[in-house]
Amino acid sequence: MKSMHSIVVGGTKGVGREVALLFAEEGRPVTVVGRTAASFDEPCGGRIESIAGDVGDVGPLLGKLIKRVEACGSLSSLVFLQRFRGHGDSWTGEIAVSLSATRSLVEGLAPFFNAEGDRSICMVSSNASSFVARNQTVAYHAAKAALKQMARYYAVKYGPQGIRVNVVSPCTFVKPESAEYFAQQESLRALYGQITPLGRMGTAKEVARAVAFLCGPDASFITGQDLTVDGGLSLMLQDTLAREVGGFAV
Repeated sequence: MKSMHSIVVGGTKGVGREVALLFAEEGRPVTVVGRTAASFDEPCGGRIESIAGDVGDVGPLLGKLIKRVEACGSLSSLVFLQRFRGHGDSWTGEIAVSLSATRSLVEGLAPFFNAEGDRSICMVSSNASSFVARNQTVAYHAAKAALKQMARYYAVKYGPQGIRVNVVSPCTFVKPESAEYFAQQESLRALYGQITPLGRMGTAKEVARAVAFLCGPDASFITGQDLTVDGGLSLMLQDTLAREVGGFAV
């Protein structure tokens, strides 16, 4: 049990929460980091310890996580899902939260991985790392793209220690927090069904399963990779999609 400890940064809601629950279902202790602590009432929630931590002030947070490692055992997996949601300059905030915090925590916790068994780091990016989303800032795009290169760098750096580092890049998906909204938006769901090859929107749990796969023994020889989870949407040519949606001949 102590050799299977997982840390999920940004794990109180959405995909992060689903990742924590999947890990807990496997019987491992899980430490979840959020801006505020959260409760996990699910049957396996007793294996999850939620702690409040400010990724903008990594020093105290790293100290808390090292204490958790000492209490629960060395690390098996480390997952990053945090992003900037504060006020002020988005560029400064996004770089600090998404990139600087990830760098500091990866390098600060790398010595605490278990010496045996599967060891993995997974960073959740976005398909905005390769495409442009008009509703997001330049900082968001730059940070998501940089995470992919950081993962490649750390895959090479920590490969000799047996630590694998990968990325999951989702598109828009339904979270438990947004399920009610999308349930009321029949036309929007129909649009996603029309433009996505798999004919529907994905869910937070499906993204979480991709993370869990990359953090598990079935991915034992996979490192430095970016797994897109978007139902095939990014495979579609944009002008063809525009014609289909507009009702023009393709």
